[in-house]
Amino acid sequence: MKKSSNQVKDSNLEKELKICRAELKVLLDNVSSGVAIYEARDNGEDFIFTDFNHAAEQIDQIKKEEVLGKSVVDVFPGVKEFGLFDVFQKVWKTGRPQHHPVSVYKDERITGWRENRVHKLPSGEIIAIYDDVTENKRSELATRMSEQCFRAIANYTYDWEVWVSPSGRVLWTNPAVHRVTGYTPRELCLMPDYPKPVVYEADRDRIGRAFRSALRGSTGNDVQFRIERKDGNIIWAEISWQPIFDEEGNSLGHRESIRDITERKRTEQALRETEEKYRKLVSETVHGQNSSK
Repeated sequence: MKKSSNQVKDSNLEKELKICRAELKVLLDNVSSGVAIYEARDNGEDFIFTDFNHAAEQIDQIKKEEVLGKSVVDVFPGVKEFGLFDVFQKVWKTGRPQHHPVSVYKDERITGWRENRVHKLPSGEIIAIYDDVTENKRSELATRMSEQCFRAIANYTYDWEVWVSPSGRVLWTNPAVHRVTGYTPRELCLMPDYPKPVVYEADRDRIGRAFRSALRGSTGNDVQFRIERKDGNIIWAEISWQPIFDEEGNSLGHRESIRDITERKRTEQALRETEEKYRKLVSETVHGQNSSK
């Protein structure tokens, strides 16, 4: 018996949805950021885990099977005080993505600094992509210590750290500079026009303004830009900076903390592409059904 056009469309839709789900699963399984997916219950009064990737297991020290089907409030009792639960409700109601800035999450089981980005999926579920930035925050405390202690700690920090003098010259940078930019600490310290050589050309004016603002003693957080590595490759980064003073309040320059967020940007792009596929499939299905009536 020959299938109707609607049956063919439904069959194709089902196949496309399976492909989208498979792509999403690959995405979840291979990113370094924690990813948790929730289903809203009771008109957004609660959110139930429907997926939880391996990175999230490592960050939050809990197994996937221990959270699936459970309320986020039961698994993470500090989520409301943390402020993330309100973000879940806003994103679920409005459909607009939101960034929950770096904050301390704390309950009787775990404590740590977390940064979250929350989106709503076409299925109605919400997805949180988050990073554990505890080590980064700890390194910030090092600026209050002596230079010797600061360097001892920052040398083992994953993020790229830079100490810039009041005149704009690099005084010190940690070994992470080579991993992020391809330049050695010595090469960076000898750059007369830092940060221009390491910033992608299209972002130089904007980062130049931020750099001059930092030289004047300002504080900045989570400014995203592109780095042009020594080998010519372009990566995404996020920079925060804060002034450094001696005990008498005299300026010692400022400290920059730079994180490679290339993988996170790819994750967000892949998520947007997956969402677009879902929307297109749903739109085509609804249009097909209306046309057949």
